[in-house]
Amino acid sequence: NGTPRQPSICRSARGSLTITCFNNPHHSLENLQNFSHLWLIFIFHENGNFKPKAKIAPPRLNGEKVGVFATRSPHRPNNVGMSLVKLDSVIGGTLNVSGVDLIDGTPIVDIKPYIEDYDKPPDPPQCPLWIQQPPSKPLSVEFTSTALQQMSQLNYTVNSRGRNTLRFIRSESELRQSISDIISADPRSVYRKRQADTVFSFPIDTVDVKVRVRDQNVLVLDVCQTEFVRKLLEKNRY
Repeated sequence: NGTPRQPSICRSARGSLTITCFNNPHHSLENLQNFSHLWLIFIFHENGNFKPKAKIAPPRLNGEKVGVFATRSPHRPNNVGMSLVKLDSVIGGTLNVSGVDLIDGTPIVDIKPYIEDYDKPPDPPQCPLWIQQPPSKPLSVEFTSTALQQMSQLNYTVNSRGRNTLRFIRSESELRQSISDIISADPRSVYRKRQADTVFSFPIDTVDVKVRVRDQNVLVLDVCQTEFVRKLLEKNRY
């Protein structure tokens, strides 16, 4: 539930991508630093055995269905996704990017530079009304004193390691903004939206965020490293 639904929702959502398909991976990235944005072509590898359907109910429509190819749903016939991200830096064979909407370990199929002359439509793009004026409104987000205290005790030092240390988010205010950006866009499924009172947790960076949603209001209850997140860190040897 914590992954941004689109790349532009949370600009401070950062990630790193290391090239492993060449003997000299840094050679494949030469001159890429001259571009500001990249297209990442990837696989929705955590879809499981979900069978794609011709019509689905995107979150913005609160249950109303449209054709799958008229949406950005991850449940597609070929499980292929594409995201436009900001390139922050190139270090050796590793790309550091921001504005990502991918989960940790997402397989990247290809990387292409964004070129405005080719990628920007010559005519003004059009979108349906449910995209421009969605029936679901942004949620209001507040933090408990416990959550604020927990965020103040985290380590935001760049390149640090260990418990209570963030990998990508660089300050307490940035963490708070990231949580607000993700939650205000309401990442819940249509099923969960129908529940009057919803409590759930999601990982962001190296912490687990627990929230309660009532109507249009979100209360952030806890922000800490739980056993679930620690297992994720151990799995990725962080």
